[in-house]
Amino acid sequence: MARHAIPPERLRWQPDGNDIPGDSTRDIPVLDGTLGQDAALEALHYGIASPGHNQHVFLRGPRGSGRRRLLDSLFGSLRPKARQNRDFCFVHNFSNPDRPRLIILPRGEGRPFQKQMHRIALFVRERLPDILANDPIRGRREARREAAERDIRLLLRPLEKKLEAEGLALIRSQAGPNARLQVSVRIMGKPVSQEEFRNMVARKQATEEDRKKFEERIKSYDEEINKISRQIRKKWQQAQQHIEQIDITETARIMGEMTAEVSQRFKADGIEVYLREVIDDVLEKRIGHETSQLADPTVLYGVNVLNMGREDSGAPAISTSSISPASLFGTVDPAWRSGGRAVASFQGIRSGTLIQADGGFLILDAEDLASEPGVFRQLLRILRAGEVSIAAPTADWSQAAQSLRPEAVPIDVGVILVGDAAAYAQLESISREFSRRFRLLADLEASVERDGDGIDRTCRFVSAVVQREALLPLTRPGLAAVVEISARLSDQPGRLTTRVGRLAEVIREAAFLAAGDDETEIGREHVEAAFGRIRHRAGLPAAGRIQHSVDSGLIRLRGRSAGQLNVISRERLADEMFGAPARLSLTAARGAGNGISLESGEGELPVRQFLLPMLTELLHLDALPDLRVAMTLDPAVLPDDAASTLLGQACGLIAVLAGLSVRQELAVIGSIDARGQVGRVDYLNERIEGYFDACNRVGLNGQQGVIIPAVDKDRLALDKRVIKACTNDQFHIMAAASIAEALERLTGKTAGIWKDDGFPEDSVLGMARASLQA
Repeated sequence: MARHAIPPERLRWQPDGNDIPGDSTRDIPVLDGTLGQDAALEALHYGIASPGHNQHVFLRGPRGSGRRRLLDSLFGSLRPKARQNRDFCFVHNFSNPDRPRLIILPRGEGRPFQKQMHRIALFVRERLPDILANDPIRGRREARREAAERDIRLLLRPLEKKLEAEGLALIRSQAGPNARLQVSVRIMGKPVSQEEFRNMVARKQATEEDRKKFEERIKSYDEEINKISRQIRKKWQQAQQHIEQIDITETARIMGEMTAEVSQRFKADGIEVYLREVIDDVLEKRIGHETSQLADPTVLYGVNVLNMGREDSGAPAISTSSISPASLFGTVDPAWRSGGRAVASFQGIRSGTLIQADGGFLILDAEDLASEPGVFRQLLRILRAGEVSIAAPTADWSQAAQSLRPEAVPIDVGVILVGDAAAYAQLESISREFSRRFRLLADLEASVERDGDGIDRTCRFVSAVVQREALLPLTRPGLAAVVEISARLSDQPGRLTTRVGRLAEVIREAAFLAAGDDETEIGREHVEAAFGRIRHRAGLPAAGRIQHSVDSGLIRLRGRSAGQLNVISRERLADEMFGAPARLSLTAARGAGNGISLESGEGELPVRQFLLPMLTELLHLDALPDLRVAMTLDPAVLPDDAASTLLGQACGLIAVLAGLSVRQELAVIGSIDARGQVGRVDYLNERIEGYFDACNRVGLNGQQGVIIPAVDKDRLALDKRVIKACTNDQFHIMAAASIAEALERLTGKTAGIWKDDGFPEDSVLGMARASLQA
């Protein structure tokens, strides 16, 4: 075992002390932006500095890769100017109330315009009635009424004389346009109504004959009375029109002067029409009419300012985590009156983040957007049209709010989507227009070269985190520990991770531990302890399951067994990856034709069909006899991780054919290709540590270990617990460059070399070949 084991000093890469650019983060300048990402930076720089042309940006990279930090840094350095700087204002449309009018003003003029119109509305509501009731205007109205009254008296005078000659009198019961004319009898110089004359007859003060005579004489004047009454009403109507015209003329003069100030100050399409409509509404509905049922002038003549441009010339960069039609595109809120009745108004129009970002940039989470396909398609339509149509939600909203259709708002916005590769692929599957609209792809690399520049930039990033968050400084050994963790997280040989969010998380917890120890600096022990604590917390659920599998015998970590061997699965918990031992069982038997199957607890898994042809070539057979192979994988192995068990599948199958048992202390991980070449696996260190922890629970006996692909030796960055056990020969990490080497470790027998048209009879490959030929 020890002879084949990788030396302990090669189980964890460590940087040269001279590669760390300072003794402490106090000596290291901060990193502007994020690690590496030159290609992504170039695409982002172009998208931000030269937006437009209907091309938008997709910043692609995993969470924790510093995506937002890169954006913030670039916006801070470029400080792009706003392409548009406008205030969007909605006002009432008097000719079509369901279509509120949009007025677009230059930057900073929306609020003053709103204040000016509010001042006019207050004047109409509170001061205009008093002005129309003051002495000069009231005197003009009274003079017109008196003139009308004089004309009426002149009109009545001939009739009054004629009636007086016949002993009759003319009575006007009311003044003004509603006056009633009535002819009565004159007795002793006083007019007496017909009702009173009947009472006199009843009292024997007059005869019935006199009553009939007077009533006939009065009736003879009916036609003339009706004619004169019509003339009086006409005169009063003319007078009333003149009186109203006095108020209208005076109001029009005052309103014209007030709106002229607005018209002169604010120059925009639609303002002149809107101001004329306001004046017309006041003159037609609020002069000489009851106004208690009309809308409050401060509401009707008000201005709803949706978006006010920045005070400076910088482009807005709006970021939102809310992905909905209302939050992105705007909505219409109804005003709820008593009784639950909703009334839609232009005052209820609300802007979305697209409008708020006009002239600048809107930054959206692509993962969230991909979960709302309808919203995404609507966003593409808006970007294509260059305007936003604001609408109320269709469900559970009043019909009044839904009927309001404001004018479309023109926008000039550069959209930046931030997401990973899966989100990009999902958006691409939703609409083919996506790739045409988001042509600028800024791809974040998962890692950078593990050279001097990469280490320097990683240390400068640490310095930036320390300075930005006011943490304790890191010593040179502490920085080296962070670089080692970065190498491990990259999961690639000769690389460092760009997932700066993960590194920042470790630095914060290390600072917490150092402060708890009353230290003034963060050392290596704090960094390593912080990384271990983070992984321990995340891995607690997996630890319990592994313990149960070992205790129940589902996983054997000692002895030998035929047709069974250990592989190592992977599982993500709380954004941490963990390894765990898993069982692979195999049987092989003669059958009708060749076939191979692979099952798991979740059902049948896809099988690499090259296994049997590869076996034929490996064993130097002209043809493979009829063979049926059945394999069963532990359900813990996910379908997308089955490739990491291919080396185990090949070794297990050959051992079964050779009739050999396999050592259960060992686990094997590795992929193979169609020619049997051993290939890499992902999350190598996590898998090894997961198997080590399981062995440690049952007790290390010096026989346990993991067989890994030889091509992965340079990726080792194991925990010190594992390295210590390997140093003491309690655990072993062995590399296999071929299936034959892995077989020798698992079976304890020589694999065998093809020579003189055959393998040695007692070799693993020789026994397997002989079994198939028997």
